Amino acid sequence: MKKIITVFVLLMLLNSCDAKKVENDDPQVVDSTKGIIDNSQIGILEENLDNEGSFEGQITFQVIMQTKGKQKAFASLKEVFGDTVIYTFSKGRYAMQYVDGKVEYIKYLRDNNQYRKMLWLDTLYFLNASIENSTLYSVMKEKTDEKVLGRKLEMVSIITNSFKKYYYYDPNMYMNPEYFKRHTYGYENKYYELAKAPYIYAVIEYEELRIILKPLSIVEKKIPDEFFILPNYIIKASPLMDE
Repeated sequence: MKKIITVFVLLMLLNSCDAKKVENDDPQVVDSTKGIIDNSQIGILEENLDNEGSFEGQITFQVIMQTKGKQKAFASLKEVFGDTVIYTFSKGRYAMQYVDGKVEYIKYLRDNNQYRKMLWLDTLYFLNASIENSTLYSVMKEKTDEKVLGRKLEMVSIITNSFKKYYYYDPNMYMNPEYFKRHTYGYENKYYELAKAPYIYAVIEYEELRIILKPLSIVEKKIPDEFFILPNYIIKASPLMDE
């Protein structure tokens, strides 16, 4: 179960590592005993990437979990992530808001870190998205006959020794792949290299768990920069959720 949760968080998170921040133009290293005083500067980089034509908006998914494992462990996982997640994309950043889970949100910023906020905790847990420990076997792009929400989809598969991902996307929903070129975690960088679009349907398979992200709605809209400003909470390296 620890392995499943570690890999899933994001699609989705978990590991301990160092993270660099920017505060008043001076780089800082996260001190897990102190955190960062001004979190509003985290993720603000001078790197100038083209935003023109790149998808900005929200995709809402139903989270479907199927397991061959112990039902008790499965129920616990459902409590953590719930049944609905809202993905928000803007200028190389994304957020995953778990509407009915114990995770309030996970936000990925341009400093190449994910920041996780749990309900009722005034702490942010960070994950270095440049780290992926699984062995990559293959990444392939394929045509499909799949359609969701009236959109004809293509697919990118990512096969490793730990998981299999099948990401379906609309090639007309452009996303600048340069945003995620350092996002090695989950091999998201490999996906965006080929798809150049956000996925809008996904199937992720582990040894005893299958996760389906089924799209409920896609809304293209401007996202204010304030949405990605982090609260001034202490920041710590992310522990395993079930410890």
